Amino acid sequence: MVSTPVCDAAPDAATGEDGRVYANGFRPATLLWDGWTCADCVVCGTGTQCADCQACTDFAAPYPPHWARPRSERDAERGLELFGGPGGMSAGRALVDDSGDWVLIEFNRDAAATARAAGHWVVEADIRTLDPRHPVLRHVSRLHGSPPCQTLSGAGKRAGWNADEVAELQSVMWQASEAFGFLEADDLCSLYGGPHTYFGDVLDGMEDHPDADGWGDQCGGGHLPPCMTPADFREWAASVVSDDRTALMAEMLIWPMCLIQIGAPLISITMEQSANLLKQSPALAEAIQSEITSVEGLGWAWCSWQIEDAADFGAATHRERAWMVATRYERPRYADEVDADQAARAMWSHVLKRTGRLPSGAPELGRRIDPYQGRPALPKVTVATALDLPADWWADTRGKRGINPETGKPKGGGSFPLNDVGPCVTAPWYAIRFRPAHVPQGEGTHTITASELGALVGFPRDKEWVYIPTREGARGVRNIAQMIADPVSPFIGAAISAAVQGADWYEPTATYQAALYQLGEQAADTGPVELPAPCTEGRTIEQLELFPAA
Repeated sequence: MVSTPVCDAAPDAATGEDGRVYANGFRPATLLWDGWTCADCVVCGTGTQCADCQACTDFAAPYPPHWARPRSERDAERGLELFGGPGGMSAGRALVDDSGDWVLIEFNRDAAATARAAGHWVVEADIRTLDPRHPVLRHVSRLHGSPPCQTLSGAGKRAGWNADEVAELQSVMWQASEAFGFLEADDLCSLYGGPHTYFGDVLDGMEDHPDADGWGDQCGGGHLPPCMTPADFREWAASVVSDDRTALMAEMLIWPMCLIQIGAPLISITMEQSANLLKQSPALAEAIQSEITSVEGLGWAWCSWQIEDAADFGAATHRERAWMVATRYERPRYADEVDADQAARAMWSHVLKRTGRLPSGAPELGRRIDPYQGRPALPKVTVATALDLPADWWADTRGKRGINPETGKPKGGGSFPLNDVGPCVTAPWYAIRFRPAHVPQGEGTHTITASELGALVGFPRDKEWVYIPTREGARGVRNIAQMIADPVSPFIGAAISAAVQGADWYEPTATYQAALYQLGEQAADTGPVELPAPCTEGRTIEQLELFPAA
């Protein structure tokens, strides 16, 4: 990434709504900008829409042209979704709040095209080439991110599990508040040539300064100015890990901190990642949580971490993921509290068993959100029900294999009955075969479509999955299956989104589940249920890890 010059004369004041004060006339860094917005546009002044105005289009690029306009109270909230994929979180969010004005950032061209086909504005780019200080981002109030999980997944090389690398990256991420201007100091005077030291004493040679015996405009406490650009911080984070995809976790601090610095009224951050982030590399989650809640960081009111399974919220297949919810001013909807020590012992029981102690660097787990709030769980949906197949059939995710003489079962796994919630969908499912129980493993003839595979995860059956061929005749069936296997399930996306915006998730999600899986009245009629107050006393923490990793 080539850093864009900054403009010291940006019109935003050096103090924000929260009273952030800087010394020596410092102003938050905004990309090269002379203060021009759509309000100054001669073309738009004639009634032309921003989308038809080249000046607004060029100014806002790569974001929507209408973002060149300052947001008014009548306009929809603006949100950014980092690593947006094909639109799983967006589909869930639409169930509870379809009024937002969101932009998705996605690198994979097939996923970007798929999200675009669903009607989303997509910035197709490597996120590391984008600078979050773009002036049109000054009106973003919501942020979601789903960083790539390949280095944390148990199916990969697990570079993100390396304790030494994780500790190094955690240390780097701890410095984000200082790097981006959130570190407070009692006396900034010495940073700007005196006349006082950090402790207030007069510096040698500055005795004749007019403020030597008093207190001038450049004296006093405040926040240290940012000392790094996003590009510098990204380079630093990548330098301490063997796979730079692990360093993408730092984007979950870079973006909110830079957005707030340029004046964005950011009020919520949500994040989704592999469950192994909490189970195997909790130090990275701790770094994010501490930078968000610490008084030396963003100082936000709430930041919780937990593991949830999409199958517990209506999906026909398991999808266990780590989730973070952070809010700036108040507790999120569904806020709940549990015994932090008990929760930690349940989360890291495998560490306790191996070492006799809990991880030294880990997020605090005493806070969480409980979307159900005591209401009946949505119906469990089996694969057979979801795909309208006989309940006594089986699925084979791999080809025909030999039988293990000791167990009498096919070698290598990959087979499961359809009369239960399915395991987590993975890319090899593009070649899945369904068969009656009496048919030998690997000899089934009933296949699966992309529409059906998406439905198992929780996507609408009419969703368009786009593959852009890299060679003539390529169909991309595995690419599409991988695209379906990667994103947020809309079911859990709705529950998490509702914690920070929009309406309650329960009834719209139940209605969606019933329609998607054709459940009928027998399973879908949840009826109007009053939302109870959160229960915080004596609550168990079993929901943290309901299912083993698929």
